[in-house]
Amino acid sequence: MKHLVLFLLFTYCSSFGQTKYFPHLAYGKSSQQVLDLYIPNGDLKDVPVVILLHGGAWSMGGLEYTSKHAQDICNKGFVVANVDYRYVSDNISGKDLLADIDAAVAYVSEASNKYGYVKKGYHIVGISAGAHLALLYGYTKKNMKSVTALCAPSRLDSSEAVEFMRKNGHLDIIEKLAGTKIKNGANPALIKISPFNTISNIPTLLIHGDADNLVNVSQSQNLYDELKRKGVETKLIIREGKGHDVGMNTPETEIQNINDITEWIIQHNK
Repeated sequence: MKHLVLFLLFTYCSSFGQTKYFPHLAYGKSSQQVLDLYIPNGDLKDVPVVILLHGGAWSMGGLEYTSKHAQDICNKGFVVANVDYRYVSDNISGKDLLADIDAAVAYVSEASNKYGYVKKGYHIVGISAGAHLALLYGYTKKNMKSVTALCAPSRLDSSEAVEFMRKNGHLDIIEKLAGTKIKNGANPALIKISPFNTISNIPTLLIHGDADNLVNVSQSQNLYDELKRKGVETKLIIREGKGHDVGMNTPETEIQNINDITEWIIQHNK
Protein backbone atom coordinates (compact mmCIF):
# COMPACT_ATOMS: atom_id res chain seq x y z
CA MET A 1 0.00 0.00 0.00
CA LYS A 2 2.86 2.37 0.88
CA HIS A 3 4.47 1.79 -2.53
CA LEU A 4 1.16 2.48 -4.29
CA VAL A 5 0.71 5.76 -2.42
CA LEU A 6 4.27 6.82 -3.27
CA PHE A 7 3.70 5.93 -6.94
CA LEU A 8 0.50 7.97 -7.04
CA LEU A 9 2.23 10.86 -5.29
CA PHE A 10 5.06 10.78 -7.86
CA THR A 11 2.48 10.70 -10.65
CA TYR A 12 0.72 13.79 -9.26
CA CYS A 13 4.02 15.62 -8.76
CA SER A 14 5.34 14.91 -12.24
CA SER A 15 2.08 15.66 -14.08
CA PHE A 16 1.92 19.36 -13.23
CA GLY A 17 4.29 22.22 -13.83
CA GLN A 18 3.04 25.75 -13.38
CA THR A 19 -0.04 26.58 -11.35
CA LYS A 20 -2.81 29.16 -11.63
CA TYR A 21 -3.27 31.49 -8.68
CA PHE A 22 -6.47 33.42 -7.95
CA PRO A 23 -6.04 35.63 -4.85
CA HIS A 24 -8.60 37.07 -2.46
CA LEU A 25 -11.78 35.58 -3.88
CA ALA A 26 -14.70 36.77 -1.74
CA TYR A 27 -17.00 34.05 -0.42
CA GLY A 28 -18.82 36.44 1.93
CA LYS A 29 -19.32 40.12 2.74
CA SER A 30 -16.66 40.52 5.43
CA SER A 31 -13.13 41.56 4.38
CA GLN A 32 -11.89 38.38 6.05
CA GLN A 33 -14.28 36.11 4.17
CA VAL A 34 -11.85 35.54 1.32
CA LEU A 35 -9.79 32.68 -0.04
CA ASP A 36 -6.86 32.18 -2.37
CA LEU A 37 -7.35 29.45 -4.97
CA TYR A 38 -4.39 27.51 -6.33
CA ILE A 39 -5.05 25.32 -9.37
CA PRO A 40 -2.47 23.11 -11.10
CA ASN A 41 -2.32 22.78 -14.85
CA GLY A 42 -3.53 19.60 -16.49
CA ASP A 43 -6.56 17.34 -16.27
CA LEU A 44 -8.27 18.12 -12.94
CA LYS A 45 -10.97 15.45 -13.05
CA ASP A 46 -9.47 13.20 -10.34
CA VAL A 47 -7.26 15.76 -8.59
CA PRO A 48 -7.69 16.07 -4.78
CA VAL A 49 -9.11 19.37 -3.54
CA VAL A 50 -7.77 20.70 -0.24
CA ILE A 51 -9.36 23.25 2.09
CA LEU A 52 -6.48 24.81 4.08
CA LEU A 53 -7.03 26.74 7.33
CA HIS A 54 -4.41 28.98 8.97
CA GLY A 55 -3.75 29.31 12.69
CA GLY A 56 -3.58 32.38 14.91
CA ALA A 57 -5.51 31.59 18.10
CA TRP A 58 -8.82 32.27 16.31
CA SER A 59 -8.01 35.97 16.68
CA MET A 60 -5.06 36.94 14.47
CA GLY A 61 -3.23 36.09 11.26
CA GLY A 62 -4.52 35.42 7.80
CA LEU A 63 -3.73 33.82 4.46
CA GLU A 64 -0.09 34.88 4.66
CA TYR A 65 0.38 32.30 7.43
CA THR A 66 -0.29 29.42 5.05
CA SER A 67 0.41 30.80 1.58
CA LYS A 68 3.71 28.92 1.18
CA HIS A 69 2.17 25.66 2.38
CA ALA A 70 -0.75 26.16 -0.02
CA GLN A 71 1.64 26.63 -2.93
CA ASP A 72 3.73 23.63 -1.88
CA ILE A 73 0.65 21.39 -1.73
CA CYS A 74 -0.55 22.72 -5.08
CA ASN A 75 2.89 21.96 -6.54
CA LYS A 76 2.15 18.32 -5.75
CA GLY A 77 -0.72 18.57 -8.24
CA PHE A 78 -3.58 19.38 -5.84
CA VAL A 79 -6.22 22.11 -6.00
CA VAL A 80 -5.88 24.19 -2.81
CA ALA A 81 -8.23 26.75 -1.30
CA ASN A 82 -6.31 28.75 1.31
CA VAL A 83 -9.20 30.03 3.42
CA ASP A 84 -9.34 33.07 5.68
CA TYR A 85 -12.11 33.45 8.26
CA ARG A 86 -13.34 36.03 10.73
CA TYR A 87 -11.80 36.51 14.17
CA VAL A 88 -13.76 35.64 17.27
CA SER A 89 -15.21 38.61 19.13
CA ASP A 90 -18.09 39.44 21.44
CA ASN A 91 -20.36 38.97 18.41
CA ILE A 92 -18.56 36.19 16.51
CA SER A 93 -18.12 32.72 18.02
CA GLY A 94 -16.92 29.33 16.89
CA LYS A 95 -20.20 28.53 15.18
CA ASP A 96 -19.69 31.61 12.98
CA LEU A 97 -16.18 30.48 12.06
CA LEU A 98 -17.59 27.08 11.08
CA ALA A 99 -20.20 28.89 8.99
CA ASP A 100 -17.37 30.77 7.27
CA ILE A 101 -15.67 27.48 6.39
CA ASP A 102 -18.95 26.08 5.13
CA ALA A 103 -19.48 29.13 2.91
CA ALA A 104 -15.91 28.84 1.61
CA VAL A 105 -16.43 25.15 0.77
CA ALA A 106 -19.65 26.04 -1.06
CA TYR A 107 -17.76 28.72 -3.02
CA VAL A 108 -15.02 26.27 -3.98
CA SER A 109 -17.65 23.73 -5.03
CA GLU A 110 -19.42 26.28 -7.21
CA ALA A 111 -16.13 27.39 -8.77
CA SER A 112 -15.52 23.81 -9.90
CA ASN A 113 -18.00 24.46 -12.71
CA LYS A 114 -15.56 27.04 -14.08
CA TYR A 115 -12.25 25.30 -13.52
CA GLY A 116 -13.09 21.61 -13.97
CA TYR A 117 -12.11 19.98 -10.67
CA VAL A 118 -14.49 17.82 -8.62
CA LYS A 119 -17.57 19.43 -7.10
CA LYS A 120 -17.46 17.59 -3.77
CA GLY A 121 -15.44 15.11 -1.75
CA TYR A 122 -12.75 17.47 -0.48
CA HIS A 123 -10.04 17.18 2.18
CA ILE A 124 -9.51 19.66 5.00
CA VAL A 125 -6.13 20.58 6.54
CA GLY A 126 -5.50 22.99 9.40
CA ILE A 127 -2.70 24.30 11.59
CA SER A 128 -3.12 25.22 15.27
CA ALA A 129 -6.47 27.06 15.62
CA GLY A 130 -7.09 26.12 11.99
CA ALA A 131 -6.48 22.47 12.94
CA HIS A 132 -9.09 22.75 15.68
CA LEU A 133 -11.57 24.17 13.17
CA ALA A 134 -10.65 21.54 10.57
CA LEU A 135 -11.38 18.74 13.06
CA LEU A 136 -14.57 20.34 14.35
CA TYR A 137 -15.85 21.11 10.86
CA GLY A 138 -14.90 17.72 9.48
CA TYR A 139 -16.50 15.80 12.34
CA THR A 140 -19.72 17.81 12.52
CA LYS A 141 -20.33 18.54 8.83
CA LYS A 142 -19.21 15.06 7.66
CA ASN A 143 -18.61 16.17 4.06
CA MET A 144 -14.83 15.74 3.93
CA LYS A 145 -12.92 12.67 2.74
CA SER A 146 -10.14 13.24 5.26
CA VAL A 147 -8.95 15.60 7.97
CA THR A 148 -5.35 16.57 8.73
CA ALA A 149 -4.63 18.51 11.92
CA LEU A 150 -1.25 19.95 12.85
CA CYS A 151 -0.70 20.90 16.52
CA ALA A 152 -4.45 20.86 17.13
CA PRO A 153 -6.15 22.00 20.35
CA SER A 154 -8.63 19.13 20.41
CA ARG A 155 -9.99 19.08 23.96
CA LEU A 156 -10.77 22.55 25.26
CA ASP A 157 -13.09 21.25 27.97
CA SER A 158 -10.40 19.61 30.12
CA SER A 159 -9.60 21.33 33.43
CA GLU A 160 -5.91 21.30 32.50
CA ALA A 161 -6.59 23.10 29.22
CA VAL A 162 -8.80 25.70 30.90
CA GLU A 163 -6.20 26.37 33.59
CA PHE A 164 -3.43 26.63 30.98
CA MET A 165 -5.46 29.15 28.98
CA ARG A 166 -6.22 31.10 32.13
CA LYS A 167 -2.51 31.31 33.07
CA ASN A 168 -1.53 32.38 29.55
CA GLY A 169 -4.18 35.07 29.28
CA HIS A 170 -6.13 33.33 26.50
CA LEU A 171 -9.24 32.44 28.43
CA ASP A 172 -11.16 35.40 26.99
CA ILE A 173 -10.46 34.12 23.46
CA ILE A 174 -11.80 30.68 24.36
CA GLU A 175 -14.85 32.33 25.91
CA LYS A 176 -15.48 34.18 22.66
CA LEU A 177 -14.94 30.95 20.72
CA ALA A 178 -17.45 29.16 22.97
CA GLY A 179 -19.83 32.13 23.00
CA THR A 180 -20.11 32.12 26.79
CA LYS A 181 -18.26 32.90 30.01
CA ILE A 182 -16.33 29.96 31.43
CA LYS A 183 -16.82 29.06 35.07
CA ASN A 184 -15.22 26.37 37.16
CA GLY A 185 -16.36 22.82 36.48
CA ALA A 186 -17.78 21.19 33.36
CA ASN A 187 -18.92 23.63 30.72
CA PRO A 188 -21.31 22.34 28.02
CA ALA A 189 -20.20 25.07 25.60
CA LEU A 190 -16.56 23.93 25.83
CA ILE A 191 -17.59 20.31 25.36
CA LYS A 192 -19.45 21.31 22.21
CA ILE A 193 -16.46 23.05 20.62
CA SER A 194 -13.99 20.27 21.47
CA PRO A 195 -13.31 17.90 18.53
CA PHE A 196 -12.58 15.13 21.06
CA ASN A 197 -16.30 15.11 21.86
CA THR A 198 -17.59 15.36 18.27
CA ILE A 199 -15.66 12.54 16.59
CA SER A 200 -17.17 10.99 13.46
CA ASN A 201 -15.84 8.34 11.11
CA ILE A 202 -13.52 10.47 8.96
CA PRO A 203 -9.88 9.39 8.40
CA THR A 204 -7.75 11.68 10.54
CA LEU A 205 -4.04 12.45 10.35
CA LEU A 206 -2.54 14.15 13.40
CA ILE A 207 0.91 15.81 13.41
CA HIS A 208 2.30 17.36 16.59
CA GLY A 209 5.65 18.48 17.99
CA ASP A 210 6.63 16.96 21.33
CA ALA A 211 8.20 20.29 22.39
CA ASP A 212 5.02 22.32 21.77
CA ASN A 213 4.64 24.74 24.69
CA LEU A 214 1.34 26.25 23.48
CA VAL A 215 -0.71 23.12 22.74
CA ASN A 216 0.65 20.12 24.60
CA VAL A 217 1.29 17.03 22.50
CA SER A 218 -1.09 15.14 24.82
CA GLN A 219 -3.97 16.89 23.02
CA SER A 220 -3.19 14.93 19.85
CA GLN A 221 -2.15 11.78 21.70
CA ASN A 222 -5.45 11.64 23.59
CA LEU A 223 -7.47 12.35 20.45
CA TYR A 224 -5.56 9.62 18.61
CA ASP A 225 -6.35 7.12 21.38
CA GLU A 226 -10.03 8.06 21.28
CA LEU A 227 -10.17 7.77 17.49
CA LYS A 228 -8.61 4.31 17.71
CA ARG A 229 -11.04 3.32 20.47
CA LYS A 230 -13.96 4.35 18.24
CA GLY A 231 -12.59 2.50 15.22
CA VAL A 232 -11.80 5.59 13.16
CA GLU A 233 -8.87 5.29 10.75
CA THR A 234 -6.14 7.53 12.10
CA LYS A 235 -2.40 8.15 12.20
CA LEU A 236 -0.33 10.15 14.68
CA ILE A 237 3.06 11.60 13.69
CA ILE A 238 5.10 13.15 16.50
CA ARG A 239 7.89 15.48 15.43
CA GLU A 240 10.67 15.12 17.96
CA GLY A 241 12.05 18.38 19.31
CA LYS A 242 9.59 20.49 17.32
CA GLY A 243 7.52 23.25 18.88
CA HIS A 244 4.15 24.71 18.00
CA ASP A 245 5.06 25.26 14.34
CA VAL A 246 5.55 21.45 13.98
CA GLY A 247 8.61 22.29 11.91
CA MET A 248 6.57 24.05 9.21
CA ASN A 249 8.99 27.00 9.38
CA THR A 250 12.01 24.73 8.81
CA PRO A 251 12.52 23.81 5.13
CA GLU A 252 13.46 20.16 5.68
CA THR A 253 10.65 19.43 8.13
CA GLU A 254 8.11 21.41 6.11
CA ILE A 255 8.86 19.18 3.12
CA GLN A 256 8.43 16.13 5.34
CA ASN A 257 5.09 17.42 6.65
CA ILE A 258 3.84 18.30 3.16
CA ASN A 259 4.78 14.81 1.94
CA ASP A 260 2.96 13.17 4.85
CA ILE A 261 -0.11 15.35 4.32
CA THR A 262 -0.32 14.71 0.59
CA GLU A 263 0.30 10.98 0.96
CA TRP A 264 -2.59 10.79 3.45
CA ILE A 265 -4.88 12.72 1.11
CA ILE A 266 -4.01 10.57 -1.92
CA GLN A 267 -4.62 7.45 0.15
CA HIS A 268 -8.15 8.66 0.97
CA ASN A 269 -9.07 10.36 -2.28
CA LYS A 270 -11.39 7.56 -3.40
